[in-house]
Amino acid sequence: MIILPFSYADKRGWDSAHPAFSCKKILDSGHSKGDGEYWIDPEKSGNPLKVYCDKSRYGGKRMDFFLRHEDFNRSMFDLVQLLLERSGLGYSYYVCFILGGWLLVSNVEFGSPSSKVSVETSYRGIGKSHMVLQKRAMKELRRHLSFTQLRFHCHKKQGRTFHVVTASNSSGEAVVQYFSGQTDEQPDACGSFVRLKLDDNSKLADICKDWGQVSGEYFVGKWGHGEDQSRLY
Repeated sequence: MIILPFSYADKRGWDSAHPAFSCKKILDSGHSKGDGEYWIDPEKSGNPLKVYCDKSRYGGKRMDFFLRHEDFNRSMFDLVQLLLERSGLGYSYYVCFILGGWLLVSNVEFGSPSSKVSVETSYRGIGKSHMVLQKRAMKELRRHLSFTQLRFHCHKKQGRTFHVVTASNSSGEAVVQYFSGQTDEQPDACGSFVRLKLDDNSKLADICKDWGQVSGEYFVGKWGHGEDQSRLY
């Protein structure tokens, strides 16, 4: 019997010389080695980037983040200052491709001196450890990868977990379009997401009618606060 040496060429996404097109392609090809870092080349340009892929259906890289009800209606810049005062806080966002394969697109931890956040204007910045994408970067990413859903996972140690995914309907698609810069109309919150009840025990998901801000008015039942490039963070 001849035993052939292991080759990364047989495992798309495992190294930069043999990138996959997306996290979903890695999953579909059977080349997944579980949650972790992989190499993808969405533009098929020969210039791949390392990303974090979540291969489970809804499981995710656990980050720490918590917002009280009254916190949710603050501006995001105020929230950052607030969260920095709390220990062990952060959040993560993922985008989903049809029938699975989650790609981490924003990842923040607060309360640690080593977790400096990088604001990225290009989707290629998703290869960094702690980053958030601007609207233009999300728009660029959706142009190359036709993702269909967004997943939001926020958690605080010894606290509640907010874990939702945009619904597979027109309301959910409106949320994806808003955060991807395809529209500036803030979408309705209620009916646009599904709670992942395996670990979501948040009060926030119960009060979607009180989300958001439009033209200075709070508790309007919308996603976002009317931000432009910073709407995802």
